[in-house]
Amino acid sequence: MKMRALSLRRTALLLGTALLTGVAGFAGPSFAMSLQDAVGLVIATNPEVGVTVKNRRAIDFELRQARALYYPQIDIRLDAGIEFSENETTDRGSAETNQGIHDKGRWLYGRRDAQITLQQRIFDGFETDSEVERQKQRLASAGHRIQDQGHVTALDATQSYLDVLRHTERVQNAEENVRAHEATLGLVQRRSELGGGNVADVRQAEARLATARTALNEIQGDLRDARAVFQRVIGVEPQELEPVTLDGSMIAPSEEESVARGLTTNPKVLLAQADVRVADAEIDKEAAPLYPRLDLEVIGNNNRHNNGLENTTYNATFLLVARYNLYRGGADLARVREFKWRKAEAQEELRVQERAVAEDIRLSWSARETQRDAIETLTDQVEANQNTRDVYAQQFDIGQRSLLDLLDATNELFLSRNDLITASYEEMFANYRILAAQGELVQALGVAFPTEATPGEAEFETTAPGEGG
Repeated sequence: MKMRALSLRRTALLLGTALLTGVAGFAGPSFAMSLQDAVGLVIATNPEVGVTVKNRRAIDFELRQARALYYPQIDIRLDAGIEFSENETTDRGSAETNQGIHDKGRWLYGRRDAQITLQQRIFDGFETDSEVERQKQRLASAGHRIQDQGHVTALDATQSYLDVLRHTERVQNAEENVRAHEATLGLVQRRSELGGGNVADVRQAEARLATARTALNEIQGDLRDARAVFQRVIGVEPQELEPVTLDGSMIAPSEEESVARGLTTNPKVLLAQADVRVADAEIDKEAAPLYPRLDLEVIGNNNRHNNGLENTTYNATFLLVARYNLYRGGADLARVREFKWRKAEAQEELRVQERAVAEDIRLSWSARETQRDAIETLTDQVEANQNTRDVYAQQFDIGQRSLLDLLDATNELFLSRNDLITASYEEMFANYRILAAQGELVQALGVAFPTEATPGEAEFETTAPGEGG
């Protein structure tokens, strides 16, 4: 109830500030872009996401290459040319060969051969099965990598979006501060002209107005920087941005529950788990040479003018061919051991990612609690400074308060409002950081990942870039 009351009071104060600074245009025409629109645009067009998408598509075809090993391999060979043969047949005189007994060898023109070979793996030490499984797990890893990059760029987009809104409100607050100082200066100047004031007060009011304008220029610079970052991250210029409302239902109710959820849903963890399974399949693949290999080979030949004879021969063979390496200097066993260590490396990387995700979630929760505490204090401070400034203005009008008191109160109100605006947006961003660390930011914003982000197999067109449709 305390937080709800605080939220209502804070909303009222910020709305009051907005009304003072001209932010009440929310009732006007609809805004051109929402946070959901911005994140959706980033997921669809950001080149960093595009890199991971293209990598996934390449792995799709690596999986197709692996599955091709299940099918027979068919090769054809054609050759033609001139042959010289010297053998027992050509050295023996014969009317058939038109050659005398003392002729050495024979030249034949028009030699033509054709050969077709079919080779089918019968048993390959589970190499094909292991390669297919390896590519499936690489596909899963690539899908999770797209999701991870999507969450990273979505969080960047969210930050840049919130920064534009935050600096816009800061500019409006600074503009109101300038207007307040201009009003004070006008009042002091009129008093001085009427003999009720002095030149020192005018100069003091002018100096404070200059300071307020300098602060406005600096904050306007911050807004320009934020707009430049927005364009780099999202790819378009920020025009009119809708205010942000956060549905916190997807945030776990406690920090520990948030950590537990992140360890099961964060794509960094999921892709590291897939990499461990990739390493498992690689061990099985590299163990294939330790087994014998059995192939079916069917070979058909057509030979014309072969071995010095002017005739055509045909032959075909149907063979079961067994191959087994007896010794390779221990290289095969060493390679299996290498990939067992690669798996251990992948397992350590998984633990690294789990710790990084847990730390990110805890830091995000800490930032949110810190900003909430700051907002509670700043809300009271803005309210008190507003009351003080109003009272000082009334007392200054009747000569019971000095100009310096009024100027100081105006400046304190400006600074506390500025701090409250910043703390409010920082707390909001901390919530989005928690969602991103849980691996649920994109989903929470109602944005869909591309089909390539699917960890399993998906149907795509088979053309590659540069090929016809």
